[in-house]
Amino acid sequence: MSSWYEILYLIGAAILIGFGYFFIKHNPGMFSKANIEKSFSSMGILTVILIAFVALLVYFLKH
Repeated sequence: MSSWYEILYLIGAAILIGFGYFFIKHNPGMFSKANIEKSFSSMGILTVILIAFVALLVYFLKH
């Protein structure tokens, strides 16, 4: 890989880290316990739906 691409990747990573730090610094409630619990419950429901959908597709492909 060219060294220019490595430099661009490092610059991009630094920018992403900077944005992450900025958002966390200016919105500390983002990672509160209530928000994390709501996010995990939403992701859990979506995961179950996705697993059921994939299982249904596999069932239809086999029959």
